[in-house]
Amino acid sequence: MAPCYRSSMMAAPETGRTSWSAVLDAIRLEPGADVAVVTAIQIREVVERLAAVGQW
Repeated sequence: MAPCYRSSMMAAPETGRTSWSAVLDAIRLEPGADVAVVTAIQIREVVERLAAVGQW
């Protein structure tokens, strides 16, 4: 049996009439990680990357 890993993913809905979404970021959570801290860092980094390429 494969081990189960916790992960945190961020996605954005695609434009138009579709049920697809675009994965913006995905990370594996370390054992004992503070999910609130990891989420805050992940959101900040994704927003910075989107702003850097002009995607508001």
